[in-house]
Amino acid sequence: MELRQLEYFIQICKSGSFTKAKEELGVTQPTLSQQMRVLEGEYNIQLFDRVSRGVEVTEAGKILLNKGNAIMKLLEEAQNEIDGRNNKSRETISIGCCPAELEYLAPYFMRFHQKYPNIFLKIIDAEDAENKVLEQRVDIGITANPVNHASVISTHLYRQQMALLIHSEHPLANKTSIPFRSLKHTDSIMFREQNKSLIDSYCFSSGFTLKSIIETSSTSVLTHWVRHGLGAALLPTSLLESLKDDSLHVVKLEGHIPYWDISLVHLNSVNMRSNARLFIQEMDSYVREVEVNLLCSGS
Repeated sequence: MELRQLEYFIQICKSGSFTKAKEELGVTQPTLSQQMRVLEGEYNIQLFDRVSRGVEVTEAGKILLNKGNAIMKLLEEAQNEIDGRNNKSRETISIGCCPAELEYLAPYFMRFHQKYPNIFLKIIDAEDAENKVLEQRVDIGITANPVNHASVISTHLYRQQMALLIHSEHPLANKTSIPFRSLKHTDSIMFREQNKSLIDSYCFSSGFTLKSIIETSSTSVLTHWVRHGLGAALLPTSLLESLKDDSLHVVKLEGHIPYWDISLVHLNSVNMRSNARLFIQEMDSYVREVEVNLLCSGS
């Protein structure tokens, strides 16, 4: 007996006629009749009695119906258990990432997803990734902020130097590079909230201060303002390299160049899920691979 024959048989019993059953099943009546003849021939017994209003199940048919329903219920339970196991295996890793690094890290996230499609990555734009890790609101944080907490393990990933983003008609647009100290003569520098303290400390050590006229945590908003000539912005070079816009110009910095170190942080816990540990290992491996390629290419 084939499973479809059992399904056909049960549906005929429910419908009370071959005509109604074929409509429910989406098959032709000759197909339905032929399959029931095969089923009756296999058991060598009649399963239905023909009546004026359709068919009635014989006593033998009632036995098959009872056992058939039990079989279908077991198959449904098996499917539910399999689905539950599949859903369980598709675990989620939540990652809080500083906004300025999201675009740079996107290929890494994509590569991990392609390698481990059953692991769902939930990427959260987070200025305070380290705090979200401490509060257990994310599994892993990627941040440029120093982390000094006994409960948190920090793994250095890479270093990002800063460069100046300006409008193509800015007075410095004819320069390919300038000393960092020359920024003291540049009006209206716009900082991101996340790297403001970093830039302030570099300016202080160089003997000058800068005042930002606008602060934002949105990279797209910041570049929009620069594009409209509202000021200049210090941003990570990896982010600037992805900008393809004739109205924008990147000026490199010389001498005392500000940079930030990007680290991956997570709670120091023996109970960390295996998938989260796997992500940390793969992330570190991806970054090291890129570093090796850059060295080999001479960049």
